[in-house]
Amino acid sequence: MKLQALVLSTLLGLLVTQTSSLPITPFICSPAPVWSIGDEVPMNKTLGQVTVVALLQASCSFCLVQAANMGPLSANLTRQGLDNVSYIIVNDQSAYSQHLFPLLRSRAPAHIPVYQQTLEQEDVWEILNGDKDDFLVYDRCGRLVFHLRLPYSYLHYSFVEVAIRTTYYKDLCGNCSFYSDVTAQNVSTNGTESKPSPASPVKEPEKSQSETQEEKRGHGQNHHKSRGPSRYSESHEHSHPISNQGNNAHSQPATGQQDKRGLFSKKTSNV
Repeated sequence: MKLQALVLSTLLGLLVTQTSSLPITPFICSPAPVWSIGDEVPMNKTLGQVTVVALLQASCSFCLVQAANMGPLSANLTRQGLDNVSYIIVNDQSAYSQHLFPLLRSRAPAHIPVYQQTLEQEDVWEILNGDKDDFLVYDRCGRLVFHLRLPYSYLHYSFVEVAIRTTYYKDLCGNCSFYSDVTAQNVSTNGTESKPSPASPVKEPEKSQSETQEEKRGHGQNHHKSRGPSRYSESHEHSHPISNQGNNAHSQPATGQQDKRGLFSKKTSNV
């Protein structure tokens, strides 16, 4: 968890840096520019989903490895419940990359579409302000949230995965209605999982009428005997160890001045 928090803080720092360093119009949280491959507009099919666009070059051996590693990436996120994510690979526009396009398509997972540009069309990479090995993560409303470049886009690290997971659950850009369903689902899930509080006392079971009368009779007999602890009082003392622990937990104030062996000190030391 600490590693994921560190990665997320680094990504958010990159987001701010990218936004502030752009000289004209910041692309972060802006709608994805319109781009097409022939008559197809791939981004139109992904509205309501988190979209990951990878700019990979078929003539680059490292890009082929990245394309192959997108399979384990998507499988891992699907196992975690992130099944509403679309992945897209866009090949380079050069003639050599076009020639090696079948190789890139064969290395990519079967469920991830790989698009080939033509020399006649406007370069998609330029439209996206991207370069080789870049990963762009768009939210459910089609707005750019993360633009990861090397070395952060290297799938051996967890930056891309954390960026996808964060964009999947959090409306970082705000005012996207598609996230209301995700929030409601999370609230519903959390509401059904009721876990007992460790600090709450455990109530003793109610005694029957016969047990109560027997207890009174026993107290009456012991009243005239020695003042030392009776066998009944000893067994009664240990009959509810959980309840006694719960009462002791509430009888000790959590002021921070308790002895180091106390309950409060144990809690603070574990933190």
